[in-house]
This record gives sequence, C-alpha cells and structure tokens, in this order.
Amino acid sequence: MEGDKRSFWAYLKAPHVDFMPTGALRWWLLALIVLGWAVEQYEALKNGPVLVYILEDFDKSLVQWGQVAAVAGLVYSCGAVVLSRLADRFGRRPLMIWPVFAYMGISILGALSPNFWTLAFLVTAGQFMMAGMNPAVHAASRDLTPRMGRAMVYSWVSLAFTIGALMSTAVAAQTLPIWPGWRSQYWIAAALAGVTAVLIFVFYRDLSLRVRGQILQSQVLPEPEVADGATTAAPSPTAYDDGRLVYRSPRLWLLSTVIVFWALTYVTVSGYVPTFLTQHHHLEPAKAAGVTSWFWVVFTISVFISGWLSDRLKVRKTVTAFGGVTTGCCFFIGANLPTDASAATLIGVWSLTGFFAGFIYPAWCAIYSETAEGISPYGVGRAFGITATLSPIAGLFLNLGLPRVVEAFGWSTWMMIAGGCCFCAAVLVGFGHGPWWVSAADRKNPVAPLAQVP
Repeated sequence: MEGDKRSFWAYLKAPHVDFMPTGALRWWLLALIVLGWAVEQYEALKNGPVLVYILEDFDKSLVQWGQVAAVAGLVYSCGAVVLSRLADRFGRRPLMIWPVFAYMGISILGALSPNFWTLAFLVTAGQFMMAGMNPAVHAASRDLTPRMGRAMVYSWVSLAFTIGALMSTAVAAQTLPIWPGWRSQYWIAAALAGVTAVLIFVFYRDLSLRVRGQILQSQVLPEPEVADGATTAAPSPTAYDDGRLVYRSPRLWLLSTVIVFWALTYVTVSGYVPTFLTQHHHLEPAKAAGVTSWFWVVFTISVFISGWLSDRLKVRKTVTAFGGVTTGCCFFIGANLPTDASAATLIGVWSLTGFFAGFIYPAWCAIYSETAEGISPYGVGRAFGITATLSPIAGLFLNLGLPRVVEAFGWSTWMMIAGGCCFCAAVLVGFGHGPWWVSAADRKNPVAPLAQVP
C-alpha cells in the first residue's frame, strides 16, 4: 500500500499530496511551479520590448503609459492583500491555475484592443491576477523543498522570473522582424498561457495542510505512524489563525522594505530598458530586445551561483548586500556610457549588471522565509503577501517618476536612480535575521533551529 501511494502518478488520484514528495516527483512538481510563474512573468512583461510600438500606434507618450502602469501597480497591491490570504486558506494550486487561464483571455482581448484605454484596462486586470499568484508560488516552492538550502529554493523561483523576462525579450527579438508591431506578441502569449494552464491543472497538486504543518526550520518532522485503514489527525482548526502572527513582526515588515527598492530596479530592467536602448542609444526595437536578453541570460546563471554561495557560507545578508552594491555600480557605469556605444559594449555592461543582480533576490528570500517560518509555518503565504503588497509602491514611484525624470533630465539620470535603489537594498538587508559572517567551523555544523522571531 505504501509503495502504491508513493508511485509517481498515484498522487493525481487525490486532491492533495498527503506525504512529502521526494526524488523525481518533487522536481516534477517544482518544475510545474516554475513553468507557471515563468509564463505569468512573460505575460506581464511582454509589453516592454514593444512599448515603442504601442505608444506609436495609439499616439501616446511615455508619461501617459507611466500613469496606466502606476494604476496597475495599485491594483496589484489590492490583489495581493485580497488573494494572498487564499493561498493559506485554500491552498496554492487554485492561485497557480486560474491567473494563467485569465491571462490567456486577457492576451486575446489585448490583441483585439481597438483603443489605448481598452488595452490599459486589460493590463490592469492582468496585474490583479498576478498578485494572487505571487505569494502562492513562493509558498509552494518552499513547501516542496524544506531540506534544500533556502537560497537555492528561491534561486528556482528566481529562475521563473528570469525565464519569463528572457522569453519576453527573446521572443520579441526573434518574431518582430517577421511580425512587426505589438499585437503579434499578445497572440503568442495567449497560446502559451493556454497550454501552460492546462498542464498545471492536470498535473499539479498541493501538499495537504497536515504535511505543510510539519515543515519547520528547514526540517520535516517525522510523520506519525498510522495503522492500516486509519486516518491521520486533522490539523488544528487554529492553524490559519496562527498564521496571522506574521503581521505583528516589526522585523518582518522592515525586511519587507528591501523588495520596494529591488522591485524598482527590477522593473526598470524588465519594463523599460528596451525602450531606453531604443530612445537613448538609438537601437532598433528587435536589437534592443536582443541586448536586454543578455541581462536575463547571465542573471539566470547568477541566481544559482549566489544561491549556492548563500547556503554554503550561511551569510544571506552579506551575499544580498554584495549584490546590491555591485549592481548599483553597474547601473552607474551603464548610465554614463556614450549614446553611440557599440552593441558589444552594451551587451557587456548589461551582462555584468545581470550577473551581480542575481546575488540579490535568492538570499533575501531565504532571510525572509526563515523569519516568516519562525513566526508561524501557517503564515508563509501571507508573509510573501506583504512583499507583494509593498512592491507596487516601487511601481508607483517608477511609473509616475520615470517618464517625467526622463523627459526633464534624460535616461541617464533615471538609470543612476535605479542604481541608488540597489545601494538602499544593501543597507536595509541588515535588518534581516542572521550573521554577516560565519566561521568555517560553524558552517560545518548543522543549522540550529531558528528562534521565534518577534
């Protein structure tokens, strides 16, 4: 019976996986999470490489697009407040399926948009859907990998971010010469979303609440022995209420502010760098998308290097701060390149920026996850909901501020602002739980249980 229960496809017979997946099954479920989040990222970022076409087609300015993006960010924040609670109450699976299905419809309607304001409404609706998927993806990834180093877990989550961003630029670079304009990207996105949503619907299952409750401090508590035919004890009815403790931790809220500054830098790259390269360095849109792709290619490799270093050295704060300082310096270098810089120079600078940027997010997520689980293992989804709620603050400043700064002072000024945000993230990570350095002897010892964090 035991062997049958844990055979690879047997998990599909039940609404939840009531044991800790191992081996190929664990990696299969994690791959589905990464796939879903990567496609969701691609859906949200597909406008970046073709923004110049959208503005030209509807005769709108960068300032007007920034206003739309700012409203969409506020809607994202509202969606995070509302939907992050559902990830803990009803599980991760619904919030990883229906947002992707919704984006399929949004992309089809977007491709048929008769005017700018219809497209703006659809972009805003997509942000609401994405806000619900964000905390579910982070929490589900941690559910499946409690024994893996935390930073490596979130390197996998970062992989989804980077694959989505890379897809948005790479697909545009390859297809725009064939199908010029922005509408083609929406049709491609609709097809991809439909296939992905069906795959997740058929093949993904959540861990049961009982198993999730056993995940504490990077350990899996032993399962209680149960006689044949008996049922396991149901989780405490107060489990969901216990998760509310995450809202009362000052350390968690302070650590959450790192995402505000990182989000501003990240969205600058994902949403505006192709436009920067087109307007400031006078590259064709397809070529600008290709140059930006190098940032994401190197970033994808870097997140795994940084995750491995963070788990091996056990110094999350140091790794994150290193990434913040070096990425900020790269932005300053890129901001001061001459406008006639060669494509090879631009590729080199943005590749180096991507390498150092990869050191920020996985290690920060590891600190954040440790803090949240130390407060309550039942509140991880809501803890990441806090970050999903705060990150649109960066989007509001970015989308309202960037167009006006560029209009008044030029693109170089904004790129230096984005670099400054990386320095701020490096400072704020100091509020995180854990040391700046660990001796070699301490690194060889098993990780001590994480103390309850006030």
